[in-house]
Amino acid sequence: MKLLVFIFLLFCSIIPTNAQTSIKEIINNMPEDMMPYINNDQMAELLEFTDKKDSVKIKNVFNGTSSIDSLSLNFAKISLSKATELQLKLLPAGDTTQIVCVVKTIKKPLRESTVKFYSTDWESLNSEFGLPEKLNTDSILNMFVQRPDTMSEVKFKELCNYFEPVMLTANFENNDNIITFSLSLPFVQKDTYKELNAILKKISFKWDGQKFKKC
Repeated sequence: MKLLVFIFLLFCSIIPTNAQTSIKEIINNMPEDMMPYINNDQMAELLEFTDKKDSVKIKNVFNGTSSIDSLSLNFAKISLSKATELQLKLLPAGDTTQIVCVVKTIKKPLRESTVKFYSTDWESLNSEFGLPEKLNTDSILNMFVQRPDTMSEVKFKELCNYFEPVMLTANFENNDNIITFSLSLPFVQKDTYKELNAILKKISFKWDGQKFKKC
């Protein structure tokens, strides 16, 4: 009997005690005001069937369509509507500590993202964690454009004027703790679109366990 007790205690001692929260748990506990398009029953349905099918769509509370487009242990991409998208990323911040990075993107008429951080209990964290703080329009524009050597200064300034208003979009790679920012492109003719792409500069930041660092 003593041997059985010893084996049981030994088994318990080697079970990892630092099990971390999954993205599914985070979504299940998300405050309703952060996802007004989907009620609890609808979200439970999405989470149940997403693992079984490549794409699951449901009719949301506003009679539109919502879906979970990507789901892994620490990442989720959710289309709330045709115009709104959420990316949720669990970031390790210690042996057992994690924080939640939420990227909300309004896709219409032009893409614009906001990035916020929360604890796994959905308490708002008042920090940018190394990401660019709110800057004025000129600072943002200068940060995310660059003039090619073959382009004149006059042409470059002309193209920069198309970015009005100046809006940033952000995106996580599914399996990487890397977030990439870029300027949102305006509605322009095809030729102008190519010219604008030529001056755009994307900037990526990688999470190091405490904050994001430019990479």
